[in-house]
Amino acid sequence: MHVERVQGDYIEPEIIDLEDGTGCLFRLHETDISEDGIKPLAQLLTEQAQRWAPRPAGSPPGPVVPVRWDRIPNPPDPLAIGVDDGPAGITYTLDVEMLSQRAADYLGRLDTERSPYWQRVPKGYHDEGR
Repeated sequence: MHVERVQGDYIEPEIIDLEDGTGCLFRLHETDISEDGIKPLAQLLTEQAQRWAPRPAGSPPGPVVPVRWDRIPNPPDPLAIGVDDGPAGITYTLDVEMLSQRAADYLGRLDTERSPYWQRVPKGYHDEGR
């Protein structure tokens, strides 16, 4: 997963599937993500993506999985960023300094809308070259 911090005129957050199928590009305006937030967010999204894979072509969409992005002020260092991927939904948690509320809300909507086209996969699924 990749995170791009866009400068210039404001753009709404985007999640773009890479053409080669290797992941997604999260494009966020510079007012929505801090410079220090790019690398940790990309790493978190990459780790999270290991738990999911696209549904096979032609298969029906799955259930909607609610996705939230929670911003917390002054988190303890080890909890500065994290994800809880449970049966009732996915919650990303990060420092308020890393991501704007506007982007957090928007990414939550985008991720939730995309969720029926993805499925949870067992640990190691992506290690097997699928």
